[in-house]
Amino acid sequence: MNPNNNLQRFAIVLSMIGIAVASRLLPHPPNFTPLAAMCLFAGAVTISPRIMAAAVIVAMLVSDSMLGFHSLMPVVYGCLLANFVIGRKLLGANANAMKVVAGSLIGSVLFFLVTNFAVWVAFYPSTLTGLAACFTAAIPFFQYTLAGDLVYSGLFFGVYALATSGLTVTQGKLQRVRVPVRTGE
Repeated sequence: MNPNNNLQRFAIVLSMIGIAVASRLLPHPPNFTPLAAMCLFAGAVTISPRIMAAAVIVAMLVSDSMLGFHSLMPVVYGCLLANFVIGRKLLGANANAMKVVAGSLIGSVLFFLVTNFAVWVAFYPSTLTGLAACFTAAIPFFQYTLAGDLVYSGLFFGVYALATSGLTVTQGKLQRVRVPVRTGE
C-alpha cells in the first residue's frame, strides 16, 4: 500500500473509524473505548482535517444515538476533538512510538481533568471538598481511559504503519514489496 495515495489513506482512516464505532457499542470496561485513540490517529494521518473532524463527530453521534446522550456531551466531544488537534500538531506525519505514547497520555490526562471538572461544576458541591470527592470518584475510570487510549492508539498506529510499510505476508513469510519510485521524466 502506498501511503501517499490519498484514497488509500482515507479508506484506512474510515475503516478504523467504523471499527472504533462498532467496538464502542460492544460491552467493555468503563471508559475503555477507542474514540480518543481514533481522534489522535485521525489527526495524525489525515489529508483533510475538516472532513476527519466531521467524521469524528458523526462517529460519536451515531454511537451516542444508540447509547444515549447526557448534558455533558459537548464537553466530551470537545475533549475528543482536542485529541484530534494533539494528533495533528504533536504527531503529524512524523509519528513514532514515543510520540504516540506521549499524545495518548496528554489526551487521557486532558480528558480526565476537563470532563471531571465539568462533572464537579454540574453535580457536586462547589467546594474544595466537592472537587476532591469528584476527582476521587473518577480515579477508577481514569485507569480504564488511560489503558484504552494506549491500547487503541498502539493498535491504530501499528496497523497503519504495517499497512503502509510495503511489507506483505507470502507463503507464511513476511516480505518487503519493492514499490517502484518514479523519477522526473
